[in-house]
Amino acid sequence: MQDTEGGWWMLDAFDRRLPFDADVISDAAAATAHRYRIVDRSEIYDGFRLRNASDLLRYAGHNVPLGDRVRLLSVLDENGPLSFADCLRILRETQPVAGLASLILQGFVEVELDEALIGPETMVRRIRA
Repeated sequence: MQDTEGGWWMLDAFDRRLPFDADVISDAAAATAHRYRIVDRSEIYDGFRLRNASDLLRYAGHNVPLGDRVRLLSVLDENGPLSFADCLRILRETQPVAGLASLILQGFVEVELDEALIGPETMVRRIRA
C-alpha cells in the first residue's frame, strides 16, 4: 500500500502463522524500497471496519439507476452530509439499502467504517471527484 506521505509498504496479514521468516520478507521489501510490517490480528478482527465492509460487499454487484444517483448526489450537494436513514428516503428507483451501499462501494459517497456499525444515524458524505 502507499501511505499518505508517498511511502510504499508491504503488509502481511496472515491468518494463523507467518508462512516465511519475517526477517527474510523484511529484507526483500527493503531491497525494493518498501517497508514491511506484520499486521496484528486485532487490527483486522477487532472493531467495526471488517463487519461494515462485509455488510457493504453484499451489494457489490448492485447497479444504481442514474436517477437515484443524481438525486442523492444533488441532495448531498445542497444539504451537506445526511444520515443514512435520510439518504434511504431519497432513493426511489432501487432498493434503498442496496443502492446506497453500492454508491459507497463505487466511491460516490462515503461513511465512517471504524466508529460503529452502519446504522440509521451513520453520516453519509459526498466524495468529490
